[in-house]
Parts: sequence; C-alpha cells; structure tokens
Amino acid sequence: MLGKHSKIFFGVSMIFLVIAIVLASWGFQKVVNKQIQKNVQLSNDSKMFDRWVKLPIPLDFKVYVFNVTNVEEVNRGEKPILKEIGPYVYKQYREKTILGYGPNDTIKYMLKKHFEFDPEASGSLTEDDELTVVHFSYLAALLTVHDMMPSLVAIVNKALEQLFPSLDDAFLRVKVRDLFFDGIYLSCDGDNSALGLVCGKIRSEMPPTMRQAEGSNGFYFSMFSHMNRSESGPYEMIRGRDNVYELGNIVSYKGQENMPMWGDKYCGQINGSDSSIFPPINENNVPKKIYTFEPDICRSVYADLVDKRELFNISTYYYEISESAFAAKSANPNNRCFCKKNWSANHDGCLLMGLLNLMPCQGAPAIASLPHFYLGSEELLDYFQSGVQPDKEKHNTYVYMDPVTGVVLSGVKRLQFNIELRQIDTIPQLKSVPTGLFPMLWLEEGATIPESIQQELRDAHKLLSYVEVAKWFLLTIAIIAVIASAVAVARANALLSWPRNSNSVSFILGPSVTQVNKGN
Repeated sequence: MLGKHSKIFFGVSMIFLVIAIVLASWGFQKVVNKQIQKNVQLSNDSKMFDRWVKLPIPLDFKVYVFNVTNVEEVNRGEKPILKEIGPYVYKQYREKTILGYGPNDTIKYMLKKHFEFDPEASGSLTEDDELTVVHFSYLAALLTVHDMMPSLVAIVNKALEQLFPSLDDAFLRVKVRDLFFDGIYLSCDGDNSALGLVCGKIRSEMPPTMRQAEGSNGFYFSMFSHMNRSESGPYEMIRGRDNVYELGNIVSYKGQENMPMWGDKYCGQINGSDSSIFPPINENNVPKKIYTFEPDICRSVYADLVDKRELFNISTYYYEISESAFAAKSANPNNRCFCKKNWSANHDGCLLMGLLNLMPCQGAPAIASLPHFYLGSEELLDYFQSGVQPDKEKHNTYVYMDPVTGVVLSGVKRLQFNIELRQIDTIPQLKSVPTGLFPMLWLEEGATIPESIQQELRDAHKLLSYVEVAKWFLLTIAIIAVIASAVAVARANALLSWPRNSNSVSFILGPSVTQVNKGN
C-alpha cells in the first residue's frame, strides 16, 4: 500500500513540475504580457486610451529668443553679439479627435494643441518684453525672390518696405506676445505696384505663420499662433492590439505614407510615433533607435540608445539624439536626400553638419538645427562674437523610457530655427551685413511625469517582482516535491525487497525460535 501511494505522489509531483516549468518559462510572462497589452493598447477599455486622447498633464513649451545687442555694428559688417533671453514658458495642452478606425489595427485622429502663458514658470519675463531679433519673415520673402529671380529682388524689396512696418534694417523690434502668438500687422495698402503681387502670393499660399487680418487689407505674422488656431493631421497610427510592439507607429500623415517633398523614399519615410505614446520594450530585442515623426520639419527624427539608467527608482532605457540625425552627407551618406539642389544660388543645398533645410517642408528658406548649433559644425560658431555656445546639458534631446509600459518618465525635444542673413548690394537693408546663418529662437518641449504616475509605475514594477518571486517559488516547491516523492518511492521499493520474517530478532541473530523447537 505504501509503494502504491508513493508512486501516485511521485506521478503527481512530476506533473506539477512540468506545469511549474511551463508557467515559469512561458506562462507567467504570457499572462503578464497580455495584461500589459490590455492596459497600454489604444482601445476604449484600456487604461492608456483616455490619457492618450487627452493628455492628463500639460507639456512645458519653452521658448528661448536670441536678442541682438549690437544691431548698428552688424549693419556695418561686424560680427553679431547675441544674448539669449528665456525661457518664456507656456503650458501646452493636447487633445485628439478620433476620426475612426481603419484596417491593419489602425486609428485615425486629429491633434489639437492649446498654449497658455505660464507667468510663474517664466519668472521675471513677460509677454510685454521688447526684443530685437533677426527679421525672419522679411528675410524669408526676400531670399526666396533672390534665389529664384535675382533681377527682381530690388523691386520686391520696395514692396516689402510698405508691407512690413519700420523696415530700416534686417532686424525686428517687437513685443514677445506679438512675435509668438498675437501677430505683427502687415499692411497691403500702398502705392507700390509690386505690393499687390506680394500680397496676392501670400493670400494664395497662406503660410502657416500668416493669417488674414479681419476687417482690413493685410495679414498678421506670428511664429506660433497657427498651432493655437488649427488641428494637425489626420494621423493614422497603429493601436497595438495585434502586436503591442508596434503600438504608436504612425503609418500615414494627411493620407500620405511618405513625405513627398524630399523626393526620396528614405528621407520621406514616416517612422515612429507622434511622441505621445511608445510601445513597451522587448528585453530580448531592445531597439537601438527610437523614432518620432515631426510634422513641423516633415521628417522622422531618431534618438540612439545610450544605456540603462535608474530614474525615480525605476529602471529605464535612456536615449538621446546623436550627431548622425542632422549630419552632413559626408558624415552620414543616408542624409544626402535631405539636400535639395538649386534651392540656393550659393550651393547645391547640402548644408553643414547639424543643419536641416526646411525650404521643401515650409516653403521658406528656414534652417533647423539643435539649440546653439549643438552637434553642428564649428564653422557656424565663427560667425558670432558671443552669445552662441553649445552645451550638451542645456541643448541635448533625450528620453527616459520605462521598458515595461513604454511610458516616457522624462524627456525633452529641442529645436532651433535659423535664417541666412545675406549681404546683397542692391538692398539698402542688407548691403553691408555679414553673410551667415542667424538664429532667431529655439524651442524646448517636454515633461516629467508627476509623482502620482511615478508611484503607479513603481507599484506596477513591484507587482511584477512579486510575480517573478512567485514563479521561482512555485518552481522550487515543484522540485522539492519531486525529490521528496522520488525518495519515498525508493524507500518503498527497498522495503518490498527485504525478506519477510515473523521475528525480527531471529532475522538478525539466526534461525527463529520456532525452527529450533521443531528440531527438538
């Protein structure tokens, strides 16, 4: 009877061990992964969905402006002296409008941003501050004409002198609120024959930085008001229900799967997310790069994996932008398609290290870079006496990402907008200025998750650690049970093989007493 029970115990323990091995190596992780996917995928019943539709916390939108302190000297050909002023801090609220669901596990939406000035975070800075900056809109119009039809540039400049107020030189004296959101009034009332052509072109193309003035014949120019006035999109994004590791990938923007303005599939490809959501990271296949699609520059940008770091007592992967993202074609041949030939009479469109030509994207000769030309060519810094000094701590773009959920614990995107200040003999405002790339402002957009969400993530990680302990505890119990049952079976078999006698003492000492008596 003992042998039968021990064999049953051994058989049950072996089954238990097999089940424990399956659960430890596959089952527990499968259940955990399914639960994570359920929480982060873009479906109406997931925890992530409402937070994705309407960002629960505003992003910090910071603007740093390059104030020109020696305008008269620059007008005489001397190097500029700049003073960075900022940040002017705005709270950026984001909300999405769902347009519908498409094939291949996609969701289509529009993105609305709203900006509110944050006086407390801006400190002593106010929107009524007056600054002197490079005249971005004037130079954009003039350089476009100069590159296309140099013979007409003097005629067009006469029209621009009536369009723009107080156009004494290539610099703009302006209040912060007018430059950023309220707008600078441009009048189309004038007696110059070319003014009507200029205003007609603005009216037909209506660049995003321009808006029609109500009740008058003119426009307002501002850098950011279009972001407050309109939605961007539509975007089409993967929901992550079929494959959670594809969650957040943008598959099309405005109905296009490739940005056609670059004339190349590589440069025009749409990779990554809109930076509002990322997929979890597969620890067995950690991506070397993460991508975000940036509509303002019509391309995807990537950050490279650096290492694994602790933040808020949570293990994260740390990514940061590398010089290859905006590298010259000599340093990164893949970037050669961002060169646009014949956009400038001076060169073939391939720019120095760290620069991106936005003419194909914005229709204006703007140049994007990282702040203070960080990771750019040192040649760019030689143009200035002072005021431009790259610093990784201040000008880097980075992200700390939780591998379990894909949540960004902390991250910032930084981008600078520049325009060429070009010496042109036939233009009074530009006849003596030094030619070079002139920065106007740079932006920082980012956030750090609040303590409440940090605690949610810590609790989730703690729960996962309990699951890990339970997995190994179950496996250990199963192994102990198998060993114990094997020992029981071995003992039972040994007992069954021993000779069975009526007297254990006679078995040890010799013939039994019964046998002796029978002999007598």
